[in-house]
Amino acid sequence: MTAVLYSTTPIATDPTARSSARRVVRSHAPAVPSSRPTAATYRRRRAVVGTMLAALVAVGLVTAHDVLAGSGGVPASAAVSLPAQARVHVVAEAGDTLWSIASAHHGEASITRYVDALVDLNGGATIQAGQEVVLP
Repeated sequence: MTAVLYSTTPIATDPTARSSARRVVRSHAPAVPSSRPTAATYRRRRAVVGTMLAALVAVGLVTAHDVLAGSGGVPASAAVSLPAQARVHVVAEAGDTLWSIASAHHGEASITRYVDALVDLNGGATIQAGQEVVLP
């Protein structure tokens, strides 16, 4: 901002003469806009605050759900353990293979998946006569 002072009368060194001097002030700076926000500014501010508040509430709800229900969807305080199922055992006879045992006991399950489960449960693909074979 630049100000230029002009004096229309000579300035005297006498302090009483100074008060009669006339000064002109010119400014080349642009006019200062009103500092009051417009209605559109208020609407934008309300929209931003509302969006941030909605996001905060959504994050809070998701966090509360995860804390209370856990990742499995079952409430953490009501975790129920199921009783262990008793495994069925079959004693292998001479000449039995896991495939022959699977074909006799697989039911509606795929025989290949049943044989894979037998291998996993019994520690390998070989069995001996008299061994207890755990069925899935």
